[in-house]
Amino acid sequence: MEADALESLFLNSTVTNLTMFSIQSPTVGTVVEDNDPEIEHGMMKVPLIKAVFLFAYILVFFSCLIGNSMIITVIIVNRSMRTITNFFLANLAVADLLVGIFCVCQNGAHFVIFEHGTWPFGKTLCHMYVYILHMIPNSSAGILVLLSIERFIAVIRPMLVHHLMTKSVLVLCSVLVWIFSASMNLPYLFAVQYLELKDPETSESFGICTRRFSMWNGIHILQLVSTVNLIFWYVIPLSILMVIYITIGFVLMRTTEDDSVARSANHSRPIMVGNNRRMSEAPKIEVVDSRRRVIRLCVVIVLAFALLSAPRYIYLTWSVWRDTNSPRCLNCLSAMIQPTTFLLMFINSGINPILYAFLSQRFRHAIAETFTFSKTKKTRQAKLMLELYQRRMSTGDHLTGHSNSDVGGRQRENSVVESLINF
Repeated sequence: MEADALESLFLNSTVTNLTMFSIQSPTVGTVVEDNDPEIEHGMMKVPLIKAVFLFAYILVFFSCLIGNSMIITVIIVNRSMRTITNFFLANLAVADLLVGIFCVCQNGAHFVIFEHGTWPFGKTLCHMYVYILHMIPNSSAGILVLLSIERFIAVIRPMLVHHLMTKSVLVLCSVLVWIFSASMNLPYLFAVQYLELKDPETSESFGICTRRFSMWNGIHILQLVSTVNLIFWYVIPLSILMVIYITIGFVLMRTTEDDSVARSANHSRPIMVGNNRRMSEAPKIEVVDSRRRVIRLCVVIVLAFALLSAPRYIYLTWSVWRDTNSPRCLNCLSAMIQPTTFLLMFINSGINPILYAFLSQRFRHAIAETFTFSKTKKTRQAKLMLELYQRRMSTGDHLTGHSNSDVGGRQRENSVVESLINF
């Protein structure tokens, strides 16, 4: 009973202080969705639920921190990894690393560890936390679109990718994504509100990191920003991603079918290489396998972005449009929706190193060479040179008897393959 009474006292004190703030500033109110001190008194007190969430937050934190740090280090240290695709992956890793540093631990401590939804990290981290929490997912979405456009060009027009995606273009596109994302979320930075409250019973002070809303010419600023972010940084990017990867899938499947027909027609005819007879089917098989891996990877990329980002975007938009005076059930499962949406968004940042890098053979080799100091670099380089030599031999008209047009087609095909393998 004493604990319940103290808890009620905390809540009444908090609500009273927030109400006083609203009265003193008639044009400004308080939205406590992001760090509402009432939310945590329900289901999160159940030991099993608390343990599960705590374990998940710890796992996601280390995944964000270690995984993305490894990706950035590998790209910086290994000159051969500084490709167009990896440039975008490095930007994505930086964004996800910021999520791990400034958001995951703070959010987990707020929801799982500390009582009454308190914020023990101070005013500065409160501002950084709320701003980065809203900005980084948008930046990641923009970078993901740039990465997908580069993949699209590499598959559809492989000979143009290096002419279009120059160093200046890459830097400009990335900078624009960061600038747009940062500027469009500035209202959240100005809406951050750090409150220091005091328990009248114990005279202990505690902080709350929340948001305040403001009206401008009858427009609810956070409602406008949240709705625009949902459309501009989720709905539109997801639509672009779906169109791009569906097109890539059709192109790769059609090319795979053409290769199968060609292999069937030439199955009984060996290919002459110099004075020796040698079959060049191995590179073709590698081509087919590489394309299939890319198709699967594209599907995973789109699904991960769509499924893990959607709950947070939708909940955030709902939170600023809902009636803040309506009662909320703190002991219902619905009270777990908010921390779950946060956790899913953080998981997306934690698994990005796996989806975009660890599924790439080149990244696996580069990670092994960078962090294990293995002596496999020369062996890997020799293998890559042999594969490149085999591809060139299979495209030579003076060796295979194919026409110049066939040679051009195979060269374009090899450009596609090399681009996909580099990914």
